Amino acid sequence: LAAALPQAPLNDWLLAQVRAGVGQVFGASRELFIPQMLNLQALGGVSFKKGCYTGQEIVARMQYLGKLKRRLYRLRLSGTDTPAVGVELFSPVHGSSVGEVVLAAQAGDTVELLAVLQEDAVNDGRLHLGSGEGPTLTLLDLPYQLDADQEIQR
Repeated sequence: LAAALPQAPLNDWLLAQVRAGVGQVFGASRELFIPQMLNLQALGGVSFKKGCYTGQEIVARMQYLGKLKRRLYRLRLSGTDTPAVGVELFSPVHGSSVGEVVLAAQAGDTVELLAVLQEDAVNDGRLHLGSGEGPTLTLLDLPYQLDADQEIQR
């Protein structure tokens, strides 16, 4: 196969992941998120009907009893400087970080990224990379809906 097809750059794969709304955990982010923060329940990546797995009680408790305040969103950034995983995002609504970059890739003359963000900061809409005065981020749609009732059925 490798002899017949050219190898695509890693950025193409990462951009496809971002556009599909599928986050990825790296060494720098391995203890920052629970599965629901990465929307894995919406993608069928978490079963609430079976299993015994590390962290199951926390995951199930959040799904059935908790109110998730941070989740995965897709954003656009002007320019071609791709932020690293874990770079913090800020909003003027808060005096501190409201989230962090999960995955980012170049998309022509812009960068598209996935970030876990606080819902109230997303509702305000004013999001910045790196600091409260950093580059402005634009919220983009995810290719799937988040529906807690439907997700529990999996």
